[in-house]
Amino acid sequence: MEIAIVHMGNISQLIPATSVVKGIKKAHHGTNITWVVDKQETCYINKYNKDIARTIAFDKFSKEDKKYELLINLYPCFNGTDITPNIKECTGFKFHSYFDKFEQIFTNDENKEEMNLFQLYFILSGLTWNGEGYNIGYKPRTKIKPKKIGVSVANANIRNYILDNLDIDKNKIWYTPYKKNIFKRMDEINRCKKIITDDLITFHLAMAMKKYVYYLETFPLTTKLELFNKGEICKVPMNII
Repeated sequence: MEIAIVHMGNISQLIPATSVVKGIKKAHHGTNITWVVDKQETCYINKYNKDIARTIAFDKFSKEDKKYELLINLYPCFNGTDITPNIKECTGFKFHSYFDKFEQIFTNDENKEEMNLFQLYFILSGLTWNGEGYNIGYKPRTKIKPKKIGVSVANANIRNYILDNLDIDKNKIWYTPYKKNIFKRMDEINRCKKIITDDLITFHLAMAMKKYVYYLETFPLTTKLELFNKGEICKVPMNII
């Protein structure tokens, strides 16, 4: 069975979206999954994910003649009406009126305090979320130092806020170097037992590696963060930012 998953969002949205892959393969046996992203430079997101046959940019995907039995659209801003002749069945955003309300989750227009991204993506895929986590596939190449607490925060004021307000051993803090490549960033994150960050990408990567994460909320989130009992959310006062 050939299935296409379309998600043309940013990396912080794509990382938790990987959770649906194992659910899809369990529900649809013998499945080959093509993952469609916005740009070619984002295709590397699934480089190490053996559950995904290939990742392709939308401009190439839309020009293919390949037929798919199912398309799952996980991105509300995608309008795939011009490619649906090649798709036997479609689900997710744009294809069922039931899912229209979920567009508001991405625009912060409705109360969705109890909806996390994992639940959202599973519902859009026609599945039930049972606590499944991330499915990135990459195994970090670094060793964990249990006493090290990684801080991934660029703002100096927020760094000072951490030192003054979080109950942590300041002697164990290590400021993780910024890595644009998510796999290199995972290598740096893996050196630590705990992570403190205000960056959503770093948050998701750290949670994927089952680190204890202090997420510093510096702006209102459009969806509930799932902590898997391994973290805390600390709201940073606006005057600090």
